[in-house]
Amino acid sequence: MDSETTVRLIAPLLALQFASFGWRINREITVGDQRRKTWFPLPDYINVISMLVVVTFAIIAPLIHHKMEAAEGIVIGVAYVFLAFHPITMAAHYRLWSKAGRSIYPGDYPWITGQELASAAVSICFATFVGFMLAR
Repeated sequence: MDSETTVRLIAPLLALQFASFGWRINREITVGDQRRKTWFPLPDYINVISMLVVVTFAIIAPLIHHKMEAAEGIVIGVAYVFLAFHPITMAAHYRLWSKAGRSIYPGDYPWITGQELASAAVSICFATFVGFMLAR
């Protein structure tokens, strides 16, 4: 991936990551206003970590070193994979892939569901594969 392509991919990636994170913050504010328990699910942690890695290795590091390295392309590719999986894993957090939904939980909802964990694991495996393929 050439540096011009990499630079063009950074802004939309960060915009989508920020929008996704902003949506979650708005959701949690609403939940908190209803005096319910608030938290960030696993996909949001993955999104925030991905955002920080993109900013660090695709923006700050090239500014310091005055050149684009191959690592920026890998970081951006992996971040796009995590971004693509984010809504799928969020749907798994709310158990939308199940007929029973979240009704299987008698009390408060868990921080992470089995479906969410499986989806996050698949996204991590796929992102790792994409990272290795881009490193070649």
